Amino acid sequence: MKSELILLGGAEEIGANSTYLNLGGTGLLIDAGLHPRKRDTDAFPHSELLLHKPTDALLLTHAHTDHLGGLPYVLKHHPHLRIIATPPTRDLAEIMLRDGAKVLKSDVSRNFPEETLSLFSKEVLKRISLIMEAQRYGETFEFQGHAGQELLNITFHDAGHILGSAGIEISFKNMSIFHTGDVQFRSQAITKAAAFPRRHFDVLITEATNGLDDSEQDRDAEIKRLAGFINTISNANGSVLIPAFSLGKTQEILRILWGLMRSGKIPHMPIFTGGLSRQISNLYDRYCYAVPRVEPGFEVADIPQETINYEELLNERFFKTPSIVVASSGMLNSGTTSFRLALEWFVKPNFGIAFIGYQDPDSPGHALKTSRKKEKFTMAGRDFKRACDVESFRFSAHADRPSLVDFITHARPKQLFIMHGEEDACYALAGEITDRLPQTKIIVPKLVKRYELVSG
Repeated sequence: MKSELILLGGAEEIGANSTYLNLGGTGLLIDAGLHPRKRDTDAFPHSELLLHKPTDALLLTHAHTDHLGGLPYVLKHHPHLRIIATPPTRDLAEIMLRDGAKVLKSDVSRNFPEETLSLFSKEVLKRISLIMEAQRYGETFEFQGHAGQELLNITFHDAGHILGSAGIEISFKNMSIFHTGDVQFRSQAITKAAAFPRRHFDVLITEATNGLDDSEQDRDAEIKRLAGFINTISNANGSVLIPAFSLGKTQEILRILWGLMRSGKIPHMPIFTGGLSRQISNLYDRYCYAVPRVEPGFEVADIPQETINYEELLNERFFKTPSIVVASSGMLNSGTTSFRLALEWFVKPNFGIAFIGYQDPDSPGHALKTSRKKEKFTMAGRDFKRACDVESFRFSAHADRPSLVDFITHARPKQLFIMHGEEDACYALAGEITDRLPQTKIIVPKLVKRYELVSG
């Protein structure tokens, strides 16, 4: 039986990421994401197209919503799937699914069926988290589908992206496959660099978030720039807003800020964080010795933090005292805490907003990031002018293009599938690999198109 790959989401974009593999009659899904912007059934992977194909297990690379948030929808079509992830991803899943459900129910278009919303009830989400199976890094396990087809060997490898993130290695018969998930090959403030095997794979499926970026990341230089920005704002008696994803980005930036304060490079000042971020930070702390860390045993709870009071948001102390506010969402999505605060920051010339992560081209964050001070710009369908300072810093949890090229070159795949990136980013990475590995068949897959996999 021939093997195949179908992208159910995440083709030429960072969306409802999901990859389907039919390996000799055993069907695997890798991830089941929720699209960050769409609010109709296109927000989910196209799992309905697999109703007449084998589906046996769903492997999760990590707990970010664009990889996990569509899970209840996928299970509607395939309720028998075994769900397998690393222990931290299993533990993070319920928190992140609850948050994703909250977003869906508060930001729902008339095209979104009520029947689908019911899949995101508290009872359903709780049951999903209870049936998840956990596999630790580096421990190969055997898997066989319902039809008793091919026996697969599967291994999760630390992807260095966030807590629990994994690249997935699959081998069966004479074929070897590797899916990077979201990967970072350089150590961050808390999370150590990815520990992927450096050997040949017949089929390699890679992300391309930073595929357009051909320069190596210089984290130390960015930390120095961030310190200068914070000092400028605080010296003017202003506060700094840092929009950040609750999972991963918040914990990493908190460690950076605390290091700057302890070394005297920025003044000690209040740091405000939100409730969801605190829950996730508690899980980071639970695994402070159990997963690879830059500083084994470091706990986010050791950093002094004040809780954002959502009921009194516009009367908070950070409007009166120089402070740093780390608030979600990272892309300033309409209605979120960071969005509401940004509207207040706009009118204060001594305040500043620091972006530290990827901004989708259609997101409010991107509109603000590319705006000019005191000039009109459109954000979330409204026109604004800002008096505050805005600066962007590069603290990516995704690999830069040189790191991706290095890993791909070592793998020397017969087939390379490039996904999870804007179209230009995917083709920029493809172009460089074409020059280095002329024998590799490079594919930037189209959504729901079938591709046959070749063996060794």
